[in-house]
Amino acid sequence: MQHDLEDIRAARFAELPIRCDNAEPGIDEVDDWRDWTALETTPDQKRIEEYLRHSKLSGRSVLHVGVGNSSLAERMAGRTGRIVGTTIARNEATHGASLGIRNYDVEMHNKYSGRPLQHAARFDFIVDNNPTTFCCCLHHLMTMMDFYEQSLTQNGQILTDRAGLGWVVSTPGANQRWKFSFDDLAFVAGKVNLQAFAMDENVIALARQAPPKIKKTGIVPFVRSIVPFVRSVAHRARRLLGRLRPA
Repeated sequence: MQHDLEDIRAARFAELPIRCDNAEPGIDEVDDWRDWTALETTPDQKRIEEYLRHSKLSGRSVLHVGVGNSSLAERMAGRTGRIVGTTIARNEATHGASLGIRNYDVEMHNKYSGRPLQHAARFDFIVDNNPTTFCCCLHHLMTMMDFYEQSLTQNGQILTDRAGLGWVVSTPGANQRWKFSFDDLAFVAGKVNLQAFAMDENVIALARQAPPKIKKTGIVPFVRSIVPFVRSVAHRARRLLGRLRPA
């Protein structure tokens, strides 16, 4: 898809370059944060995985961009039709393949490159908790957005989280404007005919139409759901007791 990058920059992103001179698109992270095979899953990624856990996954396909320690595949592979993971870190790809998870393929792929996946397909869910964190220019940002839109099924969802969306690499001199807000993401999504939806206070979905609201199960969601009712009953009880007290 052709985009007027000058227009996009003028409308919202004056601090971001239109094009870069990088041989391989994207900004690499400092050494300590390049390989996540032995690191804990971040809170924002956990929230996306929890959202997925409550979604209808039977027979569905998932593209996980930035596999890290492959915890998503370990949790979800038994419930999905297929998961494809991508990474630019060789250790992450090797680790993911070594787990022997059924219906899970990992490949080296740069989401900003415009190159097709080896395991090309359309996916019901695309998970990327850092869509702009490693970006270098508006040209490669829109290349990624085109890739995601073209890789999405008609009713599919691209999932991210507000915290990860606001991360920027630790590399010295990194452009802080790559910290995107919900409105920033909604703006670029509109350029590829997608809309942004706040699925809860953290998880954001990009889709062609509003995704169905998921119904969370378990003790924590249940407790949260009844808190307003309990508070209301307690408030009414206090008012009634106040009226019954002798003057």
